[in-house]
Amino acid sequence: MCISAEALATFLNLLAASIVTSEPGRIIVAATEGDVHWVAVEDNWCTTAPQIDRQERDDL
Repeated sequence: MCISAEALATFLNLLAASIVTSEPGRIIVAATEGDVHWVAVEDNWCTTAPQIDRQERDDL
């Protein structure tokens, strides 16, 4: 899933700053079920978290 930088900023502003870390080109959100990595791709930020969640449900 990819979203705009503006949409990601809006989402991150809803979270506690203590669960968000960053490095160049990557933002990491510490979630209950595991860390979610957002990676810069051109003008968007992308994560594979929804696909990973779907795959885990399918494997049950």
